[in-house]
Amino acid sequence: MTRKIQAVSLALILATTLGLSACGNSSDAKKAEDAKKTGPDAKAKDGGRMPQAVSVAPVEVKNFTGRLVVAGQVQAVQEARVFPTSSGARVIQIMADAGDRVVAGQALARLDGRQVNADSELLAAQVRRARTSLAEAEVGLNAARQNLTRAETGPRESALDTASAQIAFDQAEAEYQRALSIKGEGALSVEQLEGRRAAARAAEARLRAQKGDINALLDGRRQAVAQAAARVGAARADLDVAIAQQSQSNSRQNNGVISAPVGGQVISRSVNVGEIAGSTGQPMFVIVANDALEVAAEVPESEISRLSLGMAAEFTAPDGSMVTGSLRRLPAQIDPQRRTGLARFTLAPNPAVKSGVFLTGNASSQPRGVAAVPAAALVYGREGASVFVLRNDNSVTKVKVTLGAREGSSVELVSGPPAGSMVVTAGSAFLAEGEKINPIKTVPKAGAPAQPATPPKK
Repeated sequence: MTRKIQAVSLALILATTLGLSACGNSSDAKKAEDAKKTGPDAKAKDGGRMPQAVSVAPVEVKNFTGRLVVAGQVQAVQEARVFPTSSGARVIQIMADAGDRVVAGQALARLDGRQVNADSELLAAQVRRARTSLAEAEVGLNAARQNLTRAETGPRESALDTASAQIAFDQAEAEYQRALSIKGEGALSVEQLEGRRAAARAAEARLRAQKGDINALLDGRRQAVAQAAARVGAARADLDVAIAQQSQSNSRQNNGVISAPVGGQVISRSVNVGEIAGSTGQPMFVIVANDALEVAAEVPESEISRLSLGMAAEFTAPDGSMVTGSLRRLPAQIDPQRRTGLARFTLAPNPAVKSGVFLTGNASSQPRGVAAVPAAALVYGREGASVFVLRNDNSVTKVKVTLGAREGSSVELVSGPPAGSMVVTAGSAFLAEGEKINPIKTVPKAGAPAQPATPPKK
């Protein structure tokens, strides 16, 4: 009986303890719930989300080398096009072929000597004819000069006729003047006075006619001398031309041997043995003068301002080797359709590079200091590229930027925030204008812990 009473007492004490414990837990839960309603989380729900932690990095001044991708076809800096020295002559021997390297004056081909000799004889005949024409013109000039001399000195009959006409005129004029002086005295009638005046005028006309005949004769003889002298000058010029043509032909024909005007590699041959030289109008041989090659690279007009004479470049040859070059000539004009200009880079000698191959490479200019940001900081939209800039109160603002060159993971800012400004480098897509953030500096080195960022001072 006593044991039953003890068991019941123990059960009552245990139930009481559990009830008090449940009441205590209920009170603690209620306090926790009240804390949640009045705590910072409740404030965040009521006033907005908590500032998110994002990475930021400064706008830095970096040295950009200025690399530019260039590509184009290889061609000769200068091409020597060799044409036949005698048109119509048959090729009887080929002494060089495409791919051969020749020196200046080396024989390339030989033409039929009979045709060459025929051309020489033709030019010699033209010289002889020009000499004959000159001799005939000189004979005519001498004859014209002699006729003029005879006309100027004149025969005695012409001189006597002129003197007689002069004397007759003087006498007739003197009688007329005497008649006029005694006109008032009535010694001569009117008819007599008119007769003497008419006689004086007739004598004057005969004198003028005599002198006019002599002057007209002299003028004709002088004109004949001038014409003869002009014919001599023309004949002498024709002779000079014929002699020059003969000398030029003799110097070029070289007994029918076609020789290289410059040294270099022969890149094409358009004739064969038995063909008529010059029948197609194409050069017989084309030579890369002095083996100098260049790349004619098309550069977009937006990139032309980055080019400078002497700019170094490096191209990949077909065999994988690298070929160095330098900018020889800037684009002279812009293609209105393609909006590109042609820049010419001279190439260093390389056996793997031939005229006509296509090369791709990079050109680099002198290093220059530019404001740059990580590429991850850029946000692209309808208005172009922009970045989020950190303010003093840890809020961000969106700033539009103009981009320039790229080098590695950095991008040049042509316009935008100044150097030293902090920009968001991660999580930009989820930010809004004026939103506050918890900035974390980008890790400067591998393994270094991230640090809270300090907004730039204004």
